[in-house]
Amino acid sequence: MERAITITSHQNPHLQISAIPGHFVTSHSHISHYVDLTVMKHQHMMAQEAGLALAESFAYHKEIDTIVCIEGSEVIGAFLARGLAKSDLISVNRRKELYVITPEFNSNMQLIFRDNLEPMIHDKNILLLIPSITTGKAIHRTLEGMAYYGAHVQGIAAVFSAQEQVDGVEITRLFSALDIPGYETYSYRDCPYCKAGQKIDGLANSFGISHM
Repeated sequence: MERAITITSHQNPHLQISAIPGHFVTSHSHISHYVDLTVMKHQHMMAQEAGLALAESFAYHKEIDTIVCIEGSEVIGAFLARGLAKSDLISVNRRKELYVITPEFNSNMQLIFRDNLEPMIHDKNILLLIPSITTGKAIHRTLEGMAYYGAHVQGIAAVFSAQEQVDGVEITRLFSALDIPGYETYSYRDCPYCKAGQKIDGLANSFGISHM
């Protein structure tokens, strides 16, 4: 897309995301930039770099049994599991058999795990993986669901997050709002674009954007 700007990670030059400036609406907020993670989620080399980079933050001090992948992050999740279970003598998950699973969501956006997946969740140490976090409301609902299933959430991993933590759980992120010049998120009541009469450029969710 012509307006997209490329953001390169300060820690890893192989990690890049795109940010499209405009007036976009998500289910919870209005945002100044749509953060496009399509390549990160679906190109295996980029997903590998992301997964292994996130693994470095957990491999040596967080015991993980299951990675719960949200919003299409399964490819990254597989490489994250590989990084956590690497043959490193000081890794607490060394050569461990980790589960990588995806929940369902009902019409009320409540998280559901079927009977065959529950043993991978109940009383297990969980790492939540999500590509992008803006307000944190979606992760809040996910954390409520994990508590219902008796999971022990050890952390949240994200490619991009505008938040540092949700419900007291720290978010480990590869990119933050500070990496995107001018990035802002607003409630629909406080959106300056709406107050100025600026039309919406598109509706945004985890699948992409739909132009208005």
